[in-house]
Amino acid sequence: MSRFRFRLLYLVLLPAIAIAAGVLGYYSWRAATSYTRLGEETIAESTLLLVSEKVDQVEQEIIEADNAIFAMVRIGTPTAIEEAFAELGPEQTPSVRAVLILDDTGNVLGYAFNGGGDEKRELLKVFQDSILPDLELERQRLWRLKHLHATYDDTAYLISYKAMRRNGRRYYIVAQHDTAWIVRDLFPELFATEEGKRLYNVVDEEHHRVYGPSLTRAGDYVVGRRFPTTLYNWRLQIAPKQAPLLERQSRTRRWNEIALVAIAFLVILLGVGFVLWAADKERRLNALKAEFVANVSHELKTPLSVVRMFAELLLTKRVQSEEKQEQYLELICRESERLSALIENVLDFAALEGGKRKYELRDGHLEDVVTRAIDTFRYRIESEGGDVCLEVDPELPLVRLDEQAVLLSVINLLDNAVKYGRGSPVQVRIERDEDFVKISVRDRGPGIPPGEHRRVFERFYRTRKNPVDVRGSGIGLSLVKHIAEAHGGKAWAENAPEGGAIVGFSVRVAPAPHPVPSAGEPAIS
Repeated sequence: MSRFRFRLLYLVLLPAIAIAAGVLGYYSWRAATSYTRLGEETIAESTLLLVSEKVDQVEQEIIEADNAIFAMVRIGTPTAIEEAFAELGPEQTPSVRAVLILDDTGNVLGYAFNGGGDEKRELLKVFQDSILPDLELERQRLWRLKHLHATYDDTAYLISYKAMRRNGRRYYIVAQHDTAWIVRDLFPELFATEEGKRLYNVVDEEHHRVYGPSLTRAGDYVVGRRFPTTLYNWRLQIAPKQAPLLERQSRTRRWNEIALVAIAFLVILLGVGFVLWAADKERRLNALKAEFVANVSHELKTPLSVVRMFAELLLTKRVQSEEKQEQYLELICRESERLSALIENVLDFAALEGGKRKYELRDGHLEDVVTRAIDTFRYRIESEGGDVCLEVDPELPLVRLDEQAVLLSVINLLDNAVKYGRGSPVQVRIERDEDFVKISVRDRGPGIPPGEHRRVFERFYRTRKNPVDVRGSGIGLSLVKHIAEAHGGKAWAENAPEGGAIVGFSVRVAPAPHPVPSAGEPAIS
């Protein structure tokens, strides 16, 4: 019946996946085709209006700062320029870094600078050596605002200047704008929208980017305009919102079509892979469940047969000596404990699978629970010729635990060590590890095969190299992992360097109790 369901699943699901892949490919192809038509819908005039608006805003900001500076200057008292510039403040003229007043021979009559002394002297030297000759002040018309935008020593300068007349002599007012502030503060403020971050940039005459991202992906859809009077060596560029998409689609349309076909086949392959994976997983789970039922049946049958056989011998009084009678009673007691442990494991596992297992966590000492588990299991260890050694770190803290659950976990670890250790000594260790207390049980058996250290905690799983005469249900370590995680810890398994396996789990340390103030002592808030 199971195979028939799988075949029916293949016959129904695989054609459905193929049809879905075809529909997906068809609609994706239609969407790609519609995107290629967006190039015909780009309106160059609206983009040109947008770039002109932004250029005018930058020009207006700079010219307004110029007018504020020129309005504050008093030619009659040029030395008072520094105080007047300080009163004007950076709020009204944030881009202006320096103001100079010159006479008709180019001598500096007044100088105000927003910065340190070394920068002031350096700017004055660059101005006198390089900038002043390029201004051509003698050819400047009176009361006309002009700008110089040039690069000196790899630094861009923006100079605003105006010629005035007083008492028959010509004077010049010069303002130096901080181009770094314009790029750093003014441009981001004007292009602060999300579209601006993606679509605007400023380049110089050599097409080096001054501000903003590269627009090379936009290709022929970039619209630019030079700043007319102020930053005239720079150009503001804007790409339409659809430009990168249009340019990319025009170059990669064929690749998109190939990709659509590949995606359709990939969907089919993924669907087939998922079906095969699910079917294989269910098959393996069914096999593990069948093995689990067989193992549990055998585990239940063996101790029951032993108990029944020796009970009948005792009941029929065919035991001749008291020594034999005591030996048979010990065997019945041992097999009964084994049977009880197996039934308890199965019941706890069923409760966990059904989500009915609830833990009652209380503060307690972990070493007490481990000691009780060893005492409970010691008879079986010693009856098989082995011995158990317990090592406990001093001054272990309290932990939050469910005693019965932790007791079951330790017994499962001891049972696992006895089965695979074959009568060799078993070492149990309890130690502190930061916020956890760790319990580890070591045996002297063959160890865990490579690559199976994590799988040993899976339900129903047993190692591939498991000895034939070592039987088990495959749920003991699964319970250990679940109980450890319910206590805020984890379970682990590893091979010891000297041989054998070390399997253990950790439990979280109990939180420290809040101190209660004594009578008459004020509480600390």
